[in-house]
Amino acid sequence: MDQLNLCRRRRPSLRAGFTLIELMITLTVLGTGFLAMLILQTQALADGARGKHTSGAAMVARDQLERIQLTPFSDADLQPVAWATPPWPDNTGDPDLGPGDVAVRVTQPGGAVIEQIYTVWYQVIAGPGGNTDLRFLDLEVVWNEAKISNNRPTRTGQPTVALSTLLVNNDK
Repeated sequence: MDQLNLCRRRRPSLRAGFTLIELMITLTVLGTGFLAMLILQTQALADGARGKHTSGAAMVARDQLERIQLTPFSDADLQPVAWATPPWPDNTGDPDLGPGDVAVRVTQPGGAVIEQIYTVWYQVIAGPGGNTDLRFLDLEVVWNEAKISNNRPTRTGQPTVALSTLLVNNDK
């Protein structure tokens, strides 16, 4: 009886290897996993670019706000005005830039290249209750970005970084 069991153990099984269905299921699962990883990687690259542009817009907004804070309260540019592009960015020498545009340039081996153009908008609102020593300032920096919908719930419908502050008359 021991010899009979020994012979059975040594005999090769008829079910050795993979069937075609098992192989197809394995390839489908692996293909789905690789496709998901590709989609995630593409989305991560897009989110990285979006974050880079948002950081650039925040930098432009901060710079514009600092410029406004250095402007005298009595200056004509800080009188109450509805949404407009500010007159202080000097874009007359660059045909790629319009009113209120600020270009972020990147230095490359061939020279500086415009990486992104941001448009600055601002409004000044008179102080509450006729207070002539206070004004509200709203500043928006907007930009166009490829593959991003421009129907966002913002004033312009574009990606936006916004800052608001209170201007106080320190000229006295």
